[in-house]
Amino acid sequence: MNHQNLAIAVYRHACAQPEAPAVAFQGKTLSYASLAEHSARLASYLSKNLNTGSAGLQADGDLHAPVRAPRVGILASRSPQACIAVLGTCWAGATYVPIGLKQPESRILALLEQCELSAVITDDEGARCLSQQLLEDCPQLIIHAGDQPLPPGVNNDRLIHLQTLASVFPHQPIEVAASHTAYIIFTSGTTGLPKGVMISAGSARHYIGNITRWLDLQADDRTLESCELSFDFSVHNMFSTWEAGACLHILPASQTMNAVRFAREAQLTVWNSVPALAGLLRQVGALKAGSLTSLRKTVFGGEPLTETLAEQWRLAAPNSEVANLYEPTEATVFCLAQKTEAPGAFSPDRRIAAIGTALPGVEAGVITTEGQFVEPHATGELVIAGQQLAQQYLGLPVLTQERFPILGAKRWYRTGDLAFQDPSGVFHCLGRIDHQIKLLGYRVELEEIEAHLRAVSAIELVAAVPWPIENGSPTGIVGFVSAPSVDAQRIIASLRTRIPHYMVPRRIIAVQTMPINASGKVDRQALKCLLEQPPS
Repeated sequence: MNHQNLAIAVYRHACAQPEAPAVAFQGKTLSYASLAEHSARLASYLSKNLNTGSAGLQADGDLHAPVRAPRVGILASRSPQACIAVLGTCWAGATYVPIGLKQPESRILALLEQCELSAVITDDEGARCLSQQLLEDCPQLIIHAGDQPLPPGVNNDRLIHLQTLASVFPHQPIEVAASHTAYIIFTSGTTGLPKGVMISAGSARHYIGNITRWLDLQADDRTLESCELSFDFSVHNMFSTWEAGACLHILPASQTMNAVRFAREAQLTVWNSVPALAGLLRQVGALKAGSLTSLRKTVFGGEPLTETLAEQWRLAAPNSEVANLYEPTEATVFCLAQKTEAPGAFSPDRRIAAIGTALPGVEAGVITTEGQFVEPHATGELVIAGQQLAQQYLGLPVLTQERFPILGAKRWYRTGDLAFQDPSGVFHCLGRIDHQIKLLGYRVELEEIEAHLRAVSAIELVAAVPWPIENGSPTGIVGFVSAPSVDAQRIIASLRTRIPHYMVPRRIIAVQTMPINASGKVDRQALKCLLEQPPS
């Protein structure tokens, strides 16, 4: 059995090049040897307390049939300790579950209940979130991997400090089956609760090996980490870097506006981010011609890349090859890719980057609403098949069956994206079929926002509309409620306690009569027309 543990590359590089830099953050660097030692120390403690040692004894089978292992929540932000928490969990043969810190406590509590976690690991930022209610709902085993003292009020008796654990010689990560669930990433859900996407170790290892070769990452690369763990782009950033034996440079969230200066000072060679970050840097005047000459590779993904922004990026990073990657979480990070200098790299009508062709081991197709594959060049729903498909949605068998149907004796994932394939075989994405959108790099279900909007407004007929639209992509949300008047600020304040900040509508508008279409549903197009009208 090939070694499927996601931590295996760090172990190999710790043996082969122990002093090589693995993680850099705020002026400090962890070598591969140090990263492996910290991770193995954490793994040893988890293995003893969670009984993960049997994970490798599971027989390999269907990649999409999960092998259950203890689940460990990672309550952490962008930090070396977050990397250690992820690696230590993988090293021990457990499943890591990132928990975003920017979401309301009520949502974190719901995730804890849904996941049935065996342990929680925090970094310094995560420890600040440990309210009394969270501590009561957390599993018994809580490990603090941070460097700073615990915040006042946090019950020290409940937490084990990683620094107090006995040092161990880095042992090889526990072997796990390809069908072992490596991680669970939560995405927006239509019921008002997020849904957990379960990814196998075999799928993740397949992706990591493929993308490292496709991008030609090298051991002397210095790559950017610009994402939170709860965004699966982070899987790419961390594990492709370590697969190559390169160094991951973590951009603190507080330095986002200074990302160009950060990249210049670190002499980054690989940039990984959503296009929105590049757009923000352009907006504040930081993306100047020749400002990023050290870059040799740029990876954009998570949302559409406009031709205008791509051109601006080429001027700023003239030595960098620019790749646009297509990323449904259900297909293990990125599954289609396209270099923007390739012929037909941009959709002619929309002037956004094509999503390219399938990576090795992945298939892509376009189907009708009835599930029939269309002729080339016809428009329909994009579907994905192959080794990278998720195992299932956590605890949602009906939704799993619906979104992962068997078509032509093969398992596919229905992306919900409208797409077509051009004469050269390149796929072009035309946006969402349903009401799921990409907003600032995050995937958002408008129905989820509406579920919370109904709850806080006590009004049944509501709508969430992506607005405004800039370069073909939404940059915000406007909420509508069917009522003569409404206390908009109260509703927005209530929503901020229930959903992440990027999902909170910027405005709440009361409409006397909610427009309804012929199907008896809220007419979102009519609401968009209202927003497009100039102020009276």
